[in-house]
This record gives sequence, structure tokens and C-alpha cells, in this order.
Amino acid sequence: PAPSRYSQAWLESSDGPMALWPLAYCVRPRRAWWLVVLSLAGLPTTLAQSDLDSVCGHERYENVDAGTELRAEESVYRDIRPNQTHRYFHKNLNITTMNQPDQFRKLLINLEPCKGVVFLFVRKTRRCYPDPYSCINLAAGTRSPRDCNWTHFMSEVDGSRDGTPTFFEVPLSSTKYFISVYATERSSYTLTVLSDIGAFPRPGGQGRITARQQKELQVQISWDAALYSPEGISETKWYIVYSSMLLEEDNRTNMAVFLRPDKIMNTVCGLENNTGRHYDRVMSNVACYQGKCNTTIDGVVTNKRYVFNIVAESHRGFKMA
Repeated sequence: PAPSRYSQAWLESSDGPMALWPLAYCVRPRRAWWLVVLSLAGLPTTLAQSDLDSVCGHERYENVDAGTELRAEESVYRDIRPNQTHRYFHKNLNITTMNQPDQFRKLLINLEPCKGVVFLFVRKTRRCYPDPYSCINLAAGTRSPRDCNWTHFMSEVDGSRDGTPTFFEVPLSSTKYFISVYATERSSYTLTVLSDIGAFPRPGGQGRITARQQKELQVQISWDAALYSPEGISETKWYIVYSSMLLEEDNRTNMAVFLRPDKIMNTVCGLENNTGRHYDRVMSNVACYQGKCNTTIDGVVTNKRYVFNIVAESHRGFKMA
């Protein structure tokens, strides 16, 4: 067995030339083993970092920021310029989380555009950070999803879902995640990373909302109660009700987007930006019974189009539209 100080050196060097170190354990006799270890220990430690900097050149572009660590259960709101990339690093060393059953040992990454078009790119385990510029060229007007380098998970970037949120729930198979958020136009967004996935509300009934006119100026809207998986981590604190009259020129440009990238009405921050305020906030134990919820909206003008939306907020403070 290796002396303790060399065992420690091998562990600390796992991000460096790690493929060389295990060779020391296979060399005999013992005197030769020492010679190999001393020879390998003499290698310049900057070699691996130099190679990494060489292949990760896109991380030093002028329109790529320096990067921010994003802790578990943390959400950020930021503005972003066209063709700019924001980088985030997430590390999870929580033993309790790692010991969860496979179906619950997951990482939730939620990117919601408040305005504009933003894409999410995720790489796990090791750098480089994902490189959006390898597959998106705004000057040439080209997008090639298959060419996105250093990426394990990514948004749909082919133009079919511009302006929509990206929601990933991936197996927590690594302790390190490297995240890039890229914008094709001036935009704003929120990004949430969460490993305690049972704290996040999921829309019941696939998020469907039905509306029925009660009186001339009154509408009742109904929806299914929010779901949590696994159960018992958190519950819905209340539902935030939004009601907004549409303008004549408010039309959908893409059936995947509601309404369009410059007026997003199906994300939490998009609703906050475009409505100014919510119509009402109803407690879950008042609005819901046996998984079905409803509330009444007054002052609805006839012969006008309206947007109705519901945001569920958990006791842990996480929201989902």
C-alpha cells in the first residue's frame, strides 16, 4: 500500500494528470515504485491547467462573464444583452441528498425568461463550460443544435420554442454542474437550481385552467391543485391569481409561446413584469377541495379577451406558473 502522504497527493491531484498516478500502484519492486512516484511528482502542475485553458478558449470571450457559483435552493434574476453568455457553477456535496432513492436523487434546473429569448446549456462533472457560440451564430443567422460543444443538456435552440422556459429534472449523478445561459436578444430571466426537489410545486392537470362565466361581469376559473414529488417536503402556501385584458395587437406568434418573447405571460417573472400586480392571492385550504381549486374574478368586461394564469407558491418560497 502507498504511504499516507502519497495517497493524499493522489486524491488532491484527481483534477490534474490523474491517469498517471494509478500506474504507481502497479510497479514492483518497492524501490522502483518509489522512483516512479518521485518522477511523476516532478511533472509541472501547470500542464493540466494550461491544456484546459487552451481547449476552453470560449470562456474568455469578451461577451462571456466571469462566472458565479449558484448554491442549492438559490434563484437569481438578471438582465442579459444579445449574444452574451452568463456562466454559473453549481456544486452539491450534501450526503443526505446523495443517499436519497434514485427516483428522488435529482437536480432541478429551471430557466424562465421574463422577457426575450434565453437558452440553457448544462455540462456535468468537469469543465469546460458549455459553448453556445459553437452552435449559434447570430451574425450569420444560423443555429445547429447538434454542434453545441461541452453540453450534456440544453434548451431547444432551433427557433421552435424561442421565449419559452426550460425545465430540467436530471439525475444527480455528479457533484459539479457547469451552466451557461445565452441570449439571442436583449432579455431578462430567472434561474433556479434545487436538489431538494420536493419543495418545488408542479402544475396539476398539466397546468390546464378552465374559465366559466358566472354573471355578466364575473368569471369563475378552475384548476387542479399543485403536486409535489416526493410528497411531505413542502405544500402549497397559496395561489397567486393573475387576470389581464389583452390588447387588440396581442396575438401569439408561436403556439409554444404565450404570448410572444417581448410579452411573456406564462412564467412567474413574465407575469409580474406584464401585469404590474396580481388580481388576488388565495390560500390553498380555502380555494381547493379534494385536488380541485377555483376562484371568482369580478369586473371582466364583455367582448374583450383576457389572460388568466395561476402561480403556485410553496411554503419554501418556490413558485411555478
